[in-house]
Amino acid sequence: MSRSPRRKGREAALQLLYQVELTGDLSEATLELFWEQHPSEAAREEGASTRDFAESLVRGVMADRARIDALIDDAARNWDLERISRVDLSVLRLAVGEMLAMPETPTAVIINEAVEIARRFSDEKAASFINAVVDRVAREQRSTDQVPRRAAEERPDAVDETRKTQRN
Repeated sequence: MSRSPRRKGREAALQLLYQVELTGDLSEATLELFWEQHPSEAAREEGASTRDFAESLVRGVMADRARIDALIDDAARNWDLERISRVDLSVLRLAVGEMLAMPETPTAVIINEAVEIARRFSDEKAASFINAVVDRVAREQRSTDQVPRRAAEERPDAVDETRKTQRN
């Protein structure tokens, strides 16, 4: 199954976040070197849009990392951030960062993408853990109204009503 350009961008962002986690370096030179050596075809196949999307996600996570980590820490009950594998923590940061920075992306899409990426880069247990944590962050953020979501996500029946109208 072919991965979408957005998925490839998220996967590249995950790899960049993991690299930053290990090195602490997010300089322009590091970004250029990453793209030169990037093992996937993302940058070559989809061009600048995939790269721009990945870099936007990474910069968003790094700019709001303290808040993102606090949200993850609150949602990952009985887990200290230090105990979470670096890959899994990077997936969590990526998903929560996208949720905060890109409210136009439906939460269900963000959660699904995080779970699928975890399955690819980690394991099934990690995918379940990531699903639970990101879902909890999303619910808590919605309840405090800190992350606006599209109306269809808040009221699934709104989509159904639209479909009913279109069919009639």
